[in-house]
Amino acid sequence: MPKTDHQRVAIFYDWLNQWGGAERVLLASLQAFPKADLYTIAHNPSQTPWLPKHYRIFSSIIDSLPKLPLFPLPYSPLFPLAVEQFDFSEYDIVISFTSTVGHFLITPPSVKYFCYFFNINRHVYRQHPFYLQPLAKFYRRLDTIAINRPDHLICDSYTVQNRFIDQYAKRPTVIYPGIDMSLFHPLQKTSPGGYFLIVSRLVPYKKIDLAIHACHQSGLQLKIVGNGRQFGYLSRLIKKLHSPNIELLGNVDHSELLGFYQHCRALLIPQVEDFGLTSLEAQACGRPVIAYRQGGQTETVIDGRTGLFFERQTVESLKSALRRFDSYRFNPKDCIENANKFSEKAFVLNLTKFVQGHL
Repeated sequence: MPKTDHQRVAIFYDWLNQWGGAERVLLASLQAFPKADLYTIAHNPSQTPWLPKHYRIFSSIIDSLPKLPLFPLPYSPLFPLAVEQFDFSEYDIVISFTSTVGHFLITPPSVKYFCYFFNINRHVYRQHPFYLQPLAKFYRRLDTIAINRPDHLICDSYTVQNRFIDQYAKRPTVIYPGIDMSLFHPLQKTSPGGYFLIVSRLVPYKKIDLAIHACHQSGLQLKIVGNGRQFGYLSRLIKKLHSPNIELLGNVDHSELLGFYQHCRALLIPQVEDFGLTSLEAQACGRPVIAYRQGGQTETVIDGRTGLFFERQTVESLKSALRRFDSYRFNPKDCIENANKFSEKAFVLNLTKFVQGHL
């Protein structure tokens, strides 16, 4: 019997109010700990139909505050204090999945506390205007104290591990996330369409506008799947460019997404990802990836075999990669074989082994 079967487990996740790659990782982790209770800063049930109904969910005091347009982000200065109020005394194991304040939890000495990082808190360590620098410095001080609270640190890629080494002089264990290979598969006969594809949340750091300009200037077809706060801005940009070859599709169901992957020429990733599951989803469907040579995609794409990299985060650099793309003949079997190395089953097994091995 696994050691964790009789252990009381709590899982913390930053906030339950959207759907994306990190939420897929959370769902996979629940396979390993199906009886866990869930803790979060804020929970919006209408935005989490993907979450199984039987889990007990405990949200922080932030959920009792007035709802604002960007709720709960305006309350972010209160997040550390809010998560410190959780009581984990009835549990044996606490596992936090975070990119913000999941390492701020306070656990009793008898509780084993594991923290899985999707990234360090990018909002704390980015450059700030001079008038915010004293506040950022204060947050960094708190952050360097809290990073010592978990008993064991884990992260999702060597990209994130290197950030840890730089910021904290700590080396967390890398456990790669994975995808459900049964949900992403190629057509029996590969027949890619004439379009390139982006699957992403529409937020500034994803650099979707860069890909729009590159495809517009190259006369190439681009389909963009996803939603986010830049949807309106990107819609206006496409309209301004008068580019009928570029479609902003919003969210789609899984069967539609699978079809888009299976028929695309390649998936475009113009952003820096901490890890990036969409790269693997495309490869599992036998399709190659064109990605910026930074971040997690450098760990999931084999240059010249399962995709291509472009060197600078500029329109011209991406256009150059798009021009080079047709000179390559990517074998779908290579893409599928590479994606298989990052299966969801492997993630669940590796996470379970790590936790069991440190009890």
